[in-house]
Amino acid sequence: MKRQRFLGLLLLFSLTVTMVGCGQTPPRESMAQDVELLEPVGMTASGEAAMLRDLYDADIYSATVVPYVEEYGFDEDVTLREFGAFPGETVSRGEVLAYSDTEKLDKQIEDQLERIQDMETEFAEYEQQVREDLEKPREEVKQLEDIVKNLEKEKPEQYLKVSRPNGGEPTTEGETSEEKPSGEQHPGTVSGPDADGPQEEDKPQINPAYEEWVRQYDYWNGRYRIADHGVNTTLLQLEQRTALYELDHDYALQQLQFLRDSKNNITIHSGIAGNVVALGDYAYGDYIEGETPIVAVGDPARRMLKCDYINRKTAATAQEMYAVIDGIRYEVEYVPMESDEYTRLTTQGETVYSTLYLEGDIQEVNLGDYAAVVVVHKKREQALSVPAEAVHRDETGSYVYVANGEENIYTSVSTGMSDGVYTEILSGIAQGDVVRLDQGRQYSDQRVTVERGSFHSDFSGVGIMAYPSSVVERSRITHGTVYFQEFQTAMYQHVDKGDVIATVRVAEDEIGVQRLALQLQRQLERVQDLVDQGEEKNKKAIENRQKEILKLQEQITELMQDYQTTVIRASQSGIVIWMADLETEDILQPDSYLVEIADENTCYVVLENEGDVLSYGDRVQVRYQDREEQERETTGMVASLNGRAVSRFLRQEYAFILLPPEVIGDMSVGTAGWGGWWNRAIFDVEASLREMDNVLIVPRRAVRESEGHTYVNVVEPDGSIVRRSFIAGGFDKSNYWVVEGLTEGMELCLE
Repeated sequence: MKRQRFLGLLLLFSLTVTMVGCGQTPPRESMAQDVELLEPVGMTASGEAAMLRDLYDADIYSATVVPYVEEYGFDEDVTLREFGAFPGETVSRGEVLAYSDTEKLDKQIEDQLERIQDMETEFAEYEQQVREDLEKPREEVKQLEDIVKNLEKEKPEQYLKVSRPNGGEPTTEGETSEEKPSGEQHPGTVSGPDADGPQEEDKPQINPAYEEWVRQYDYWNGRYRIADHGVNTTLLQLEQRTALYELDHDYALQQLQFLRDSKNNITIHSGIAGNVVALGDYAYGDYIEGETPIVAVGDPARRMLKCDYINRKTAATAQEMYAVIDGIRYEVEYVPMESDEYTRLTTQGETVYSTLYLEGDIQEVNLGDYAAVVVVHKKREQALSVPAEAVHRDETGSYVYVANGEENIYTSVSTGMSDGVYTEILSGIAQGDVVRLDQGRQYSDQRVTVERGSFHSDFSGVGIMAYPSSVVERSRITHGTVYFQEFQTAMYQHVDKGDVIATVRVAEDEIGVQRLALQLQRQLERVQDLVDQGEEKNKKAIENRQKEILKLQEQITELMQDYQTTVIRASQSGIVIWMADLETEDILQPDSYLVEIADENTCYVVLENEGDVLSYGDRVQVRYQDREEQERETTGMVASLNGRAVSRFLRQEYAFILLPPEVIGDMSVGTAGWGGWWNRAIFDVEASLREMDNVLIVPRRAVRESEGHTYVNVVEPDGSIVRRSFIAGGFDKSNYWVVEGLTEGMELCLE
């Protein structure tokens, strides 16, 4: 099921790559053994005058213009379901880049949502029922409360009033009694709360109206308190039930959020807007460890250079550091790497590259452009210098032999830097002094000129058609025993969504059907019993039974649909790229894999990218034959980054070539007469890479090297010939291209 099924087939095809160009920096070893001297036509005197020259000690680092890149992986161990975007596709920030197999989580989330909904519905129904049930009791409590309050207002005196007329004898109400001074108590009475109460010496007569009032008050107050207690008890139960519900509901929501977070953690989202520039070599069903980068997104608006590693010390001590792209010099900002990070990467087996940011106007710089990063360790402009071979050393220091007629005068000198061809003279001799050489030089009468032109490397290879986006069609029948019959498609055949891809036979589970039918019958009978006992009274119970009936009916319908299934259809249009090895009457378990269908709209030519020579943004020419077997050519774009710009997890041995949508159909079905898919799928790919336009070029035969430094023999205006070193950006079989040190139009002499 892995993409290696088709990518691995790359090894079956021959790949011819020609890569000598500006990406190849001049070797550091001397090429003296490669120099073939031509027939001498003359010999210089064995001496050369000290002159002012520019001296260079520099190194060239091959670099590529790449976008700013972020790599993403799953937060935890997962099984991959599919990628959401593919190389070359534009994505926005937050867009899904990859999905894990979330089927179980999706089911858990669905079940949790259903539980929460049931919980909310059940509580809402309970709360509504309680409040409906409390309507009459509350009215009754209000009425009883009003009665009690009215009784309290109409409360009569407990005792009849007593008076003592004519000598103080007590009389009933209506008789007069002798007035007492204010504050003086009547005999037989007391003050305070019991002032109206009878005393042992004198017990007034109880008021009959009061006794009747007490009887009425106790009756109505008792009813009121009982009713009010019942309402308050119900409200307290509602309050307690509400508190428990809120706790359970909050917990259920937390669990739902946890499940959603878990799903989000196993779904990769892009952190930036840009283009997908790399995918890991994974396919549906692959197990992936957490935090393993599997997809990368690049921001094409943020361009930078990736080059061979330049250590911090080299960058810090360099006299100059710049990049040359298409003959234009760009200043760069070196991004140092911490030593801990360098150690970590090298320990993990990473090949470490350096990052540099381009400064100034970079509108003309394109992704995929080749750049030469120039690190000038030392540079002396117009330094007095002599050929390095003329400088000798003894116990006293450096010296040269200065020519004085036929005499050679031993002369001590103080030296500075050397570019391998010439050595700087700080003191000891003056400009124009001729120093003796160990041997004379031979030159040819052939001349060449330093010219401005273009420089590139040629690439050629063979690729195959690849479809990294696909779906796996599975048996979704979960009930009964499923027997495979036959496929209705073939390998590399186009299918449309809804087409039959396989036929099956399903044997029913009769016992299971009977069990569900019996449960349904019993539920229907119980509902009828509840209706007979009182539909209004059993309303809630009937509703619960009806829910169970609905679930049983859905289960029975699902069973019958599975049992009646005879075909399995394609869920998307595309090309069949894999089929399960099945025979008639093989039993299919639920979710058994049947075929894999590739998305034709996500199509690439994939080919080996040896040496990481192809990079994101490069344009290549792809040759193919159309359906009429006519030779055609189209331009494709490399849609995957090379290994310089991504970590080892995303480095691939092959490159994805994005094709124009309008030619994919012709390419995928072309040359049917060849009689085979793989024959139809082989494509020739050619490209001009590592291009440098508008640079100075020098024929390779005019260049010599000494201790890794390049030099040429320049014919001066007066006809004299002097050696001059220069910084070379690279070479191919014919030419070197010049970074610094030579000018257009210079005449060069071959040795």
